[in-house]
Amino acid sequence: MKIFETFFGKRLPERYPENAQGDFYVEDQVCTSCGAPQAEAPDLIDHSKIEYGHCYFKKQPLTPDELSRAISAMQVSCISDLRYGGRNEEILKRLYGSGLADEFDHKPKGKYKIYRKKGSSG
Repeated sequence: MKIFETFFGKRLPERYPENAQGDFYVEDQVCTSCGAPQAEAPDLIDHSKIEYGHCYFKKQPLTPDELSRAISAMQVSCISDLRYGGRNEEILKRLYGSGLADEFDHKPKGKYKIYRKKGSSG
């Protein structure tokens, strides 16, 4: 299914088709199979059974601990292919505070101090 919504005039990233339905996802055709996100959250993220070298969210985080591990997996991703597509203001605030200001699809309503990963542009 194509995503028709745009973010600042750009088409939102395509989701890898094996991702579990929900707000956290891995962008299609971007994963380099570094293994870091899977090591950080093995119960949430796995390697594709269809396409060698691609990871995906096999389960959406439901508990506070799972949410923390999903965010940690986003932080350790070497190419920022793990994303958040939801609009939960508390999660968006945590992502900003965790240096992940470029890795979500919707701008938060609140104004938060932006921390960026080393080497990230924007």
